[in-house]
Amino acid sequence: MNPSELKQNVDTIVVVMMENRSFDNVLGYLRSPQHGNRADVEGIADPADASYLNPNGDGVGLAPYWTKDGPFLSDLPHDKGAVATQLAYAQVSKSHLMNGFVKAFEDEFHMTLDRPPVMGLLTRADLPATGALADRYAVCDHWFACVPTSTAPNRLMSMCGLTGIDETGSLVPDQPTVYDWLLAHNVRWRVYAAGLPFLLLMPRLSPLMLTSHFRRLGELPENLATDPPDLRPQVIFIEPDYYDSPVHFHPPCDNHPPLAMAPGEAFLGQVYGWLTKDPAQWARTVLIVTYDEHGGFFDHVPPRPVRYRNPNGIAFETTGPRVPTILAGPFAPAGVNKTVLDNTSILQLLAERFGSPGEPYSAEVSGRQQQGIGSVSAVLSTSGANAAVANIHATPVAVPSVGAQAPQGSSAMHQCFDTATRAFVAQHQAEALAKYPELKSQFTG
Repeated sequence: MNPSELKQNVDTIVVVMMENRSFDNVLGYLRSPQHGNRADVEGIADPADASYLNPNGDGVGLAPYWTKDGPFLSDLPHDKGAVATQLAYAQVSKSHLMNGFVKAFEDEFHMTLDRPPVMGLLTRADLPATGALADRYAVCDHWFACVPTSTAPNRLMSMCGLTGIDETGSLVPDQPTVYDWLLAHNVRWRVYAAGLPFLLLMPRLSPLMLTSHFRRLGELPENLATDPPDLRPQVIFIEPDYYDSPVHFHPPCDNHPPLAMAPGEAFLGQVYGWLTKDPAQWARTVLIVTYDEHGGFFDHVPPRPVRYRNPNGIAFETTGPRVPTILAGPFAPAGVNKTVLDNTSILQLLAERFGSPGEPYSAEVSGRQQQGIGSVSAVLSTSGANAAVANIHATPVAVPSVGAQAPQGSSAMHQCFDTATRAFVAQHQAEALAKYPELKSQFTG
């Protein structure tokens, strides 16, 4: 769709960004004759293919394998160093071999397993929501994480088009965000979060969280049903309840290991049901379901050579590995699309739909575009003819009135969330606790 077609046909763009899964882990099954039988998708036809073998510390090649959904014992390695190991760049061939996933796992946990979890491949049976969307809409099998490192830099790339950090650490740096861009362009937008939103980690944005721009997930269905057209948001960000959050308003459902996929599948099915309830609204909606980064899971497709440079010295030579992404809605043609994309492709789409003619989102996003990262608009079509709604059999997850227990352990991201939440409560105590009463027991007293 070109910008003119977007402006004429699309009223609402909805973005759901989950956590830490690779394309092969979630959607690789689509290529398999036993599980998907879609030769058009660049997935896993045969896990025993020798090109997929990852050597362990004893030199034994381990193959990816079909697995059932379930929780893990811990998170998987996906920091900058681990990702470099996983991509396995070979100086001789000047290429990424994509065979270091087992090594990164063994380096992290100092153990050898016949079936390390990083090599597991899910199947349709355990993906009631994602599988149904993949059957109905556009699967993007060349959508990559923005940069080859962990969550925080990739989330910043996704929400800002740039990152001032190359690793998850403490609070994220103050950067211009997509919220600033939307406000400057008079675009109506909201964040509906099942828990604490990610950009709580940027202290400058904490006052914005107290406004009506940020709402609880449970408010979404009523707002969709009752908002008049002139008040209805044009851009909606829907966030899961993050596993690493220090307090939960909803069962954690971001798909971040050690979580299983089941809670995230229920969350996604519930959100999709709300968005599609009104056929007239859905007829003018684009839904983007993607992930921030691969989370350490095996993917066989090498990253793209997209250079990133930051004035502070942050440097990357490539994208990260592929992440599972589906575009849904009547303008998302069923099938597979092989346009090279990453999460800055969403920012390109926003500029095309809501910016002035020819206006780029930012210099940084334009730089990625010039290196071959396309826009989401390249996948969409006015002749998509895909108005039928997917039939998802995912058990809804009720939103509890009292927060669940925080996760055990203390990952870097958990520490970031804890620090940010304490600062948020200290700075805006009365207003913060009025909007998020679940914080009272843990962050006051």
